[in-house]
Amino acid sequence: NQIGDEGVLSVCEGLQRNKMLTKLVIIECGLSVKGASCLGELLKVNNSLKELMMSLNEIGDEGVLSVCEGLQCNKTLTKLDIRSCGISVKGASCLGELLKVNNSLKELEMSDNQIGDEGVLSVCEGL
Repeated sequence: NQIGDEGVLSVCEGLQRNKMLTKLVIIECGLSVKGASCLGELLKVNNSLKELMMSLNEIGDEGVLSVCEGLQCNKTLTKLDIRSCGISVKGASCLGELLKVNNSLKELEMSDNQIGDEGVLSVCEGL
């Protein structure tokens, strides 16, 4: 489904009030930085989501930064899937910093991104 950023905005609005949904799968839905930013804001206030699967969306480093900002205070998300999202070393560095302070995230899937050795080291430093 190509719901795009506008569709994700609607989903985020609904999840502001929904306290039951634990898994959100928005794989290959045409998301960009704007949609990722919306999800980052949602993660700041949502207490029910445990899994966020958003692979195959071109959110890039800026989108990952928004998600990381949301996860700074989120205590419920345990799985984040950001495979093939156009992430580079910069995004991996942000994830590494997040892992130093977020104790709830248990699974991070981020293959098929161009993070290189430096990005891998950044993530490992956060573990």
